[in-house]
Amino acid sequence: MQPSRLLIRARRGQALVLFALTLLLLTLMVLMTLGFGMRAKERVEIQMAADAAAYSQAVATARTFNAIAVMNRAQVAHMVAMAGTQALISHSSQEFAAHNVVCPEDIPSAEWHAGDEAAASQVKSLQGQAGSFHRAGIAIYTKLLTDHVMGQELTRKVAAAVNGELEAPLEGAAKSFSELNGNNAVRSREDVINALKAGGGACGAGDGAVCMSGGGTLALNATMGSMGWTWVHNRGGGSAGFGTGGASVSTAFRHYSSAGEMDPSTYNTISGRNSTAHDHGRGVIPTQCRSAPPVPAVASDAWVMSDEEQTHEDQHVYGARVSPGQAMENGDPPYRMHTLGACAVCPGIWPYSMGYNVGELQRGAANQYGQPKLYSMLYRDYASPQRRRNPDPWNLLFRFRFTAESDTTFDNSSPLGRIGPTGREDVQRNQVALAAGLVYYHRPRPAAQGGGWREPPNFLNPFWRATLASPEGSVDDRPADSLAGAGFTEHARALRRLVGEGYRGGGPGGRGY
Repeated sequence: MQPSRLLIRARRGQALVLFALTLLLLTLMVLMTLGFGMRAKERVEIQMAADAAAYSQAVATARTFNAIAVMNRAQVAHMVAMAGTQALISHSSQEFAAHNVVCPEDIPSAEWHAGDEAAASQVKSLQGQAGSFHRAGIAIYTKLLTDHVMGQELTRKVAAAVNGELEAPLEGAAKSFSELNGNNAVRSREDVINALKAGGGACGAGDGAVCMSGGGTLALNATMGSMGWTWVHNRGGGSAGFGTGGASVSTAFRHYSSAGEMDPSTYNTISGRNSTAHDHGRGVIPTQCRSAPPVPAVASDAWVMSDEEQTHEDQHVYGARVSPGQAMENGDPPYRMHTLGACAVCPGIWPYSMGYNVGELQRGAANQYGQPKLYSMLYRDYASPQRRRNPDPWNLLFRFRFTAESDTTFDNSSPLGRIGPTGREDVQRNQVALAAGLVYYHRPRPAAQGGGWREPPNFLNPFWRATLASPEGSVDDRPADSLAGAGFTEHARALRRLVGEGYRGGGPGGRGY
């Protein structure tokens, strides 16, 4: 019996060995499951943070665009009043000149001059207020660029709120900035005005969606309205004309045989400056004469043209007076030298407004009709000091200390057992997320009217909205280039290899990466 008892006793513990091995495998499986789960959770977290940042950036931009549109509308309202007042100044001058032919001094010069000066002051005030809206629009646009877009400032704030580990590289803002401002620097209003004075400031394809100095023609058309210019001055004849400055390029005098020849597209002003208001006609019948004759006389060839404040050389023509170009007018009484305010961009007093870049708009659907697509880029560095201080417990990170001066680290999250300090290009070290928000203009026709789009994107109506979009799809969307530009070269290479194998997740449409 003794041998068999010893044999039985020798078999004891075998199950414990198998149990230990099984427990080890089970532990490894649990740790791997938890590790994969942690990675999946972190992947979802960083992508949701990037999406939230991209959407927030698009919302901030849409609100800025809407604010610019509202201020442009207010500016246009001021310019309508400015144009109407200018037209009344011009028309009243024409009437006053005609009365001076038929019944001199029946309208006291001093009284007319006082009203004329008051109206000119009103124009100048309206012009200043309209210019203030331009300043305000540029100010909020500059704030959008500097406080939210440049350096991914808004993305950084969102990332910090989600997880302190997440970082937003400065270079990740390149795409967003380019969509809004092209390759231009952030400019002040003084920079914009100086560019306009120098003959620059025009916007074209590649200059971004916002044209800080490009709203002159658009604002002029909006001011004059679809009913035509006559609605501004409420008269069937005459006009409130605003020259472009191109017709008045010389200070040389020009002789007009009659006022009828003075067309705003062809005349040269005495001062060589821009015209701001004019009225002209073949005849004016004075109706306010106290000593009017039985048959009212007609003052023929009546014309008034007023320059900006920088010159006193207004052109006043009526029947008894020679046509302009015969003599300088600085010697005339003050009531014949009324002026209409200082020039905003000389020559001319027409205030500028911010405009939507028509050059980008005309690139069509291939570029979202110039509607900006803004990128948000985040990454998590698994070898960052913060991560090393608080390692992921499921990834078996061990530190083997051999001496007080040296140790060796084993990190199961890396195939090599460690993560070397290789920078952003290391795919194993850095987890990256890219998201895009689209700022779009939405003003469709009602379904009862057949649906469809009512108008293209613009800065005159506040119908800008924001949504998430694919980082791919437009002619200038290059997600891989954006990744590489931020230092994630291996991530960019992996994306290009995916595309080379047939991946089309949003569709660059064969435009390449």
